[in-house]
Amino acid sequence: MGKRVEKALRGGAPTSASSRAGDDCSTPEPYTCTGNFSDDFTELWQRAGLDKDFIPVVRPRGKRPGTPTVDDAKTTAEEEHSEPAEEEPLPTSYTLVDNLFIKRPSIQVEFDVEETKQLQINHAKEIFIRSWRLEEKVVNVLKQCGLDRLQCINLWNVGLTEHALKSLAGFLPNLTNLKTLVLDGNPLPETEPYHYLIAEDSTLQHLSLRNNKITDIGAKQISQCLGQNGSQNRCLTTLNLSYNHIADEGAKHLAQGLRMNRVLLSLSLASNHISDPGCTALCGVLQRFPLTHEEVVQRRKLMSQQGYFGRGSSAPGSRRGDSKDRPGSNRSGSQMAARASRGSSKKKDGKKGEVADKTAKKDERGKKGELNKIASKLSVTSEAPKGGKGKKSGGAKEGGKRLATQNNATEVDASDLPEFVHPLLDPNTEHTEGKVFVPGCMTLVNLNLSRNRIGAVGMKSMLTAIQYQVTRRRMLLDSPVAPGLLKVFLQKNLVPDEHPIYVAIQDTMLTRDPTYKPEEKSPEEDAQSVVG
Repeated sequence: MGKRVEKALRGGAPTSASSRAGDDCSTPEPYTCTGNFSDDFTELWQRAGLDKDFIPVVRPRGKRPGTPTVDDAKTTAEEEHSEPAEEEPLPTSYTLVDNLFIKRPSIQVEFDVEETKQLQINHAKEIFIRSWRLEEKVVNVLKQCGLDRLQCINLWNVGLTEHALKSLAGFLPNLTNLKTLVLDGNPLPETEPYHYLIAEDSTLQHLSLRNNKITDIGAKQISQCLGQNGSQNRCLTTLNLSYNHIADEGAKHLAQGLRMNRVLLSLSLASNHISDPGCTALCGVLQRFPLTHEEVVQRRKLMSQQGYFGRGSSAPGSRRGDSKDRPGSNRSGSQMAARASRGSSKKKDGKKGEVADKTAKKDERGKKGELNKIASKLSVTSEAPKGGKGKKSGGAKEGGKRLATQNNATEVDASDLPEFVHPLLDPNTEHTEGKVFVPGCMTLVNLNLSRNRIGAVGMKSMLTAIQYQVTRRRMLLDSPVAPGLLKVFLQKNLVPDEHPIYVAIQDTMLTRDPTYKPEEKSPEEDAQSVVG
């Protein structure tokens, strides 16, 4: 026994399996976020091995004082008349604060407080970061935090890099409640990758990109995300591109994106370099416009996919000549040969061929009747009739009656239709002059073109677009979803305020403003006007 004990003391006791497992498990367990943003951010920062002395300070965002009410005025008056209270000591001229605390960057957070039985949880509702470089390591820590209730991210002048912006854009779809993103003062002049923020899977509703030196290149990339033939952004309602370097080419690209977009409500292009050609392009989208060949082809594809030509069937090739989207093409050689063979067989068969021809015509008539019934139910064939004698398509009374009947027909099955209606499938599509015309964008409510370089030509095109929308709005009184432009800002352009076109625009938009209230005249003024 003594020898065995000596050997054990010299060689060391044998290690057990449990002790070996404890030595190997040096990696910490994964951290589960509690929902309290300040605690989660601090813990994840330390677990990432970052410098503890320069961790950003999480502090609540200060709120502005509310507007005083009548009760507040009464309380202040009572306090003035009451007896003076004991005098408080005067504040000192300075306060002692840790030097490192001042130099640290801060993350201002508006909290959504959740009261539980055990503790109070401060969820992050809005995050504000101002005037300090937001490095990629901070973005990675924010990704790991529990941000289920986050609704707004405001990053002003934080020096975002392209990699950090793409990393942020890839993380945005995971934030289901995030609706607002503000990235003002973060220019990336070489690549301008801001279009990653509004991809198809993005749920953002409000995006502000002011003062980012966005040029026509960035505007083109953004317009492609707004709307194309195959894809459209269906969430973004507000886009602020003011104080950038967008010129006429960029405005034309944005107008191209608005052709297929029916979700955007507000667009701000203030303080850019847009002149008459860019303004004319934007105004051309606000009124009816003809479709290009690619758009007509896409329209036919969508109609065949959704069964507009029949249940589960595509547009039949034998009826392409009857389609209004494009003229009938010439018969090919094989078709002519087939027709010739049919004719020869008819001559041989005699009466049998005549009977077969009659039955074929009856079948075609029956098929046409079924197609017309299906199309009337889906209300996709509500095209404007061609003008004839005494019947003009632009007549106010007759056109209003036609459109009113069409709207009543669509209201019957409004619950069955999807929320988003593709612009190419608009039921009010018109076929005139051998082209397919689609109604203009009536969903855009607010347009800001102030402080640009727009002259009289651009103002005239804007007046024409507004007059078109006013006329169309009067004819479509049953459709409050798309009222058209309600506010237009055109001040501080090349046209003075006294110009007759500018005055006409202001007078027309004054009555369309939802906050407009006509001045109520007194009974004496009414009597004077009647006497006069």
